[in-house]
Amino acid sequence: MQVFGFDLLPYPEHLDHLKVDGELPYPLPKRHFRPESAVSNYKEHLDAWALMDELGFDGLGFNEHHTSPYGMMPSPNLIAAAASQRTERMKLLIYGNCLPIHEPLRLAEELAMLDCLTDGRLISGFVRGIPREYVAYGVDQGESRARFQEAWEIIKLAWSEEAFSYKGDFWTYEDVA
Repeated sequence: MQVFGFDLLPYPEHLDHLKVDGELPYPLPKRHFRPESAVSNYKEHLDAWALMDELGFDGLGFNEHHTSPYGMMPSPNLIAAAASQRTERMKLLIYGNCLPIHEPLRLAEELAMLDCLTDGRLISGFVRGIPREYVAYGVDQGESRARFQEAWEIIKLAWSEEAFSYKGDFWTYEDVA
């Protein structure tokens, strides 16, 4: 058996007093964000992940969410890169970069770089995301499945071909390697 942790990395301060009918307003205005709380939160989580590595956890999972205090990881790649420098052996699992809202060639390059930074400890997964992410990024949610499939095809080409060109409905590339 393997044991993995999963961390949403929520904002550390209680925001219950802001709820309307049991829910936080969307979007939550920036005036409720305290940078010093975020800084200490990231440091505390990095320390905890280093301890998990020392204690023998097999891996740690991250995901991507935007515009929500429930998860302060708009870039699971950045947080995995930071964790890779504080851990030595456990796998770093990205449960999902949200493919439909990202430029796929850039994402393929970032993940290849991250695989090197982690010395092969990276496990990467992809997701379609949730409705508020499409709103925030101005992407038509009705196109999410097609965008996901096209982005995945591009990523596979980027990782497997010496050089390639691609012309799709959403992205086009000429002679990239």
